[in-house]
Amino acid sequence: MSTSKQTQDRRSSTDETLLSVHDLRTYYQEGEGDVPVRAVDGVDFEIARGETYGLVGESGCGKSTLGLSLIRALPPQGDIVDGEIRFDGREIGQLPKSEVKDVQWADISMIYQGAQNAFNPVKTVGKQIEEPLRIHDTVPEGEREARVAELLEMVNLQPDVAEQYPHELSGGMKQRAAIAMAIACEPDLLIADEPTTALDVIVQAEVLNMLQRLQDELEFGMLVISHNLAAIMKLSDRIGVMYGGKLVETAPSETLYEAPRHPYTARLLQSLIDPRRPPDQVETIEGTPPDLRDPPSGCRFAERCELATSECTATEPPLEPVGKEHETACFHHDKVSEL
Repeated sequence: MSTSKQTQDRRSSTDETLLSVHDLRTYYQEGEGDVPVRAVDGVDFEIARGETYGLVGESGCGKSTLGLSLIRALPPQGDIVDGEIRFDGREIGQLPKSEVKDVQWADISMIYQGAQNAFNPVKTVGKQIEEPLRIHDTVPEGEREARVAELLEMVNLQPDVAEQYPHELSGGMKQRAAIAMAIACEPDLLIADEPTTALDVIVQAEVLNMLQRLQDELEFGMLVISHNLAAIMKLSDRIGVMYGGKLVETAPSETLYEAPRHPYTARLLQSLIDPRRPPDQVETIEGTPPDLRDPPSGCRFAERCELATSECTATEPPLEPVGKEHETACFHHDKVSEL
């Protein structure tokens, strides 16, 4: 859970903001006249150079949509309807498609959710890792094979993996190959969407340690998206908790772990499985996230919250400071410790 010394040193030596997102709203609309799904509904956050920002929440809360919005890789029915995405001082949220391609892989790269199934089955792994190098012409053609071998070694794979096809690799090997492809052009920001899904616990730990090592070596910022709060805690300097398309709490990872100030965050922490506790002591969160086609007008967690009052159902609480680098969207944040 602790921050690496290299990352601390980088963060202390610069306050330079790499990514700034303001009031981002991304909606999905299946067909003309359909009610849009407000997957991301007014989100603000920043990531500094060399920093890791974790984004956590249940499935369906908008985390992956947020990540896809940053690189404009949304499916056809999705669209950024409002907001600002500034990367390295440049507004990229409304770039035309032709210019977005210049950013993808080279400046901002992504390990997609389900990366193990994202490879083209009829192309070798090496050809697919080479593709970002070819698209951006970052390495001369005659040197690309050597660069692919170097990238594979960086993720603890043998160079001959380049000649294999995806189906010949284990899940963990495919995940490492996906990481190699994501770092091929040495991006300034890496988005890792559920990087440990479907991996056994030993391979999960290896992948998380590898991401930390590569970040220290290549000095990229990182946005890690997961429903796995334990994994987020291990990697992140700061964490944003997302619920119902909105950020409901954000804080340094240790602060969030020791003193959550939103009831949803507290319940997520209580739901962590600890082998030292009996199964009947693992808490669950009753109910489900709201339908984002028709979200409630007040706090979106109110229907599942023991602290909710009439104020919570009538008015949406703003995300406000409650401590150093700590913000929460809860009218009753001073009572969260009682849960």
